[in-house]
Amino acid sequence: MDDQIKVLKEQLAKDFLLLNDLENNLRCENDPGQRLKWTDNITRIKEEIKKRQNEIQKIEREIRSQETNSGITVGNGNILEPPTNSKRHQNLIRRHFKKIIIFIGSMGIGLLLTILIWKLTLNSSNTITICPNSKENSNINFSIVKSLSCGENSLISGSILNDKSKGIEAYKNNDYPTAIKLLEIVRRKEPNDPETLIYLNNARIERDKKPAYTIAVVVPINNNLYTSLQILRGVAQAQEQFLSKEEYQPQIGLKVLIADDANDVNRAREIAKTLVQQKHILAVIGHYASDLTLQTRDIYEKGKLVSVSPGSTSAELPRPKDDFFFRTIPSLKINTISVARYLENKNIHEIAVFYNPSSDFSKSFLNELNNTFTAYHIDIINNLQDRDFSLSNPFFKPRNAIKKANARGVKAFVIIPDGGTTNYSLRNAFKLIKASPNDFVMVGANPLFTDETLLLGEDIVTRLVVTTPWIQTTVSQSNFAKKAEELWQGREISPWAVTAYDAAEVLIQALFINIKDKPTRLNLRDNLADPRFEAKGADETNLIKFENGNRKKEKVELAKIVKSKCSEFGYSFVPEEYQEEQIKQLESSCH
Repeated sequence: MDDQIKVLKEQLAKDFLLLNDLENNLRCENDPGQRLKWTDNITRIKEEIKKRQNEIQKIEREIRSQETNSGITVGNGNILEPPTNSKRHQNLIRRHFKKIIIFIGSMGIGLLLTILIWKLTLNSSNTITICPNSKENSNINFSIVKSLSCGENSLISGSILNDKSKGIEAYKNNDYPTAIKLLEIVRRKEPNDPETLIYLNNARIERDKKPAYTIAVVVPINNNLYTSLQILRGVAQAQEQFLSKEEYQPQIGLKVLIADDANDVNRAREIAKTLVQQKHILAVIGHYASDLTLQTRDIYEKGKLVSVSPGSTSAELPRPKDDFFFRTIPSLKINTISVARYLENKNIHEIAVFYNPSSDFSKSFLNELNNTFTAYHIDIINNLQDRDFSLSNPFFKPRNAIKKANARGVKAFVIIPDGGTTNYSLRNAFKLIKASPNDFVMVGANPLFTDETLLLGEDIVTRLVVTTPWIQTTVSQSNFAKKAEELWQGREISPWAVTAYDAAEVLIQALFINIKDKPTRLNLRDNLADPRFEAKGADETNLIKFENGNRKKEKVELAKIVKSKCSEFGYSFVPEEYQEEQIKQLESSCH
């Protein structure tokens, strides 16, 4: 019977742990159907607990009865018969048994409490709350908390001014007036820091106790700071413009949570799982790299959380069943058509391709190239399995590939690095660009539209063009460009700032289509998927529309690199078709 009690008490401890988890799920659940399911499960487990407790009590009573009737074994092995006529001896025996029962019960309860306290302590030490004033917020995994913030910590290392550090600490302590005062000082000192502006706007919403909708933006800060800052500038600009509109100020705000996926697939998946669990988050802007988007799309889809990517161009996105994925950047198919037309205009019909065979984005771009080149009668001459043409090769030697290309009479390269998700791809692409002879024509995929490319300087002028969804000069007179110059004090705006701004505007305009109704993840998705939906973005002459999650846009720009006194890098991207006179006019217009 002792073994039977032990088994029952171990099961009872497990039942209490399960009950604790079920009650936590019920507290965090908003869906009525799901709440009913959790309630039924809680009722069932409570009945099981009561049943086991009754069984334990019954067995313990049987043990007491048997031992009372049988007598007690003494040290010499003889049985001590309880004296039938002595109340004193009977009372001693009862007290003895009572102590034994109390001891056994205390051990069982102690074991149970130890397990429960361990469980609660584990939960307490591994979870923390983000955006603490959101009524529907739930706890998140501690291992990922440092990658998420509405203002509780800075995700941009090395950029913290003392005032910013103090402002973030005030935000963390819910002292929003102090946070606002300090972050406003930081804005004046570092006007091009988008993180500060987002936190400042979040703090103003909290100070005013204004109801707000929350969206998240996921960027690769620890791996690609340049692109991350550009994406954050686009989102911050959209948030700032929205909150400054007088008609919205008395009603409802828009909070932005920033997340850093570091261009790492595993971290991206953990962030996606966490965001899905945060019921107050209505949508996500991200991810930047196609490889990460492909690995997280099922998580968002299952969690019914809309994601709008400003940078993922893979042709494998979206699938027919991807109801919650949208993007504000054109797909690879349109990119490859621009590449083919450019090569055709140069009368080039044989090329070599460099790509990363371990990258979904890079492989997808290559597949689309093959499909497009057939129609333009362009041939890829190199063996795509040859390691000398692999950008993922840690021992990549560009001169070996250049020698092989020369032997075939080829003097044109298409370079397709990944978006920074692996260690060698971009680095090897830059090696190849620098090593290529001056008479080689090079066309790069959009990951090469970055400040690192401009820093190559004289090595790339007139020799490289890259695909891009937008170039600053093409809409330099738009309201977006004017506001960007005002907010960021003339800092150059990349295409990722534009596509991120468009993503934020899409969500803002979709969220407030039916402002009288509280938006949900589902009706937000329905608004975006509606064929009649359209939103005004950075290019006000072309409204943003979606078709099966893809943005309806027929053109991708090609950008070339020229010397520029306007650029902090000494070189700028300009439209490929710009002539010398147009470049001079552009230079004369900069401040």
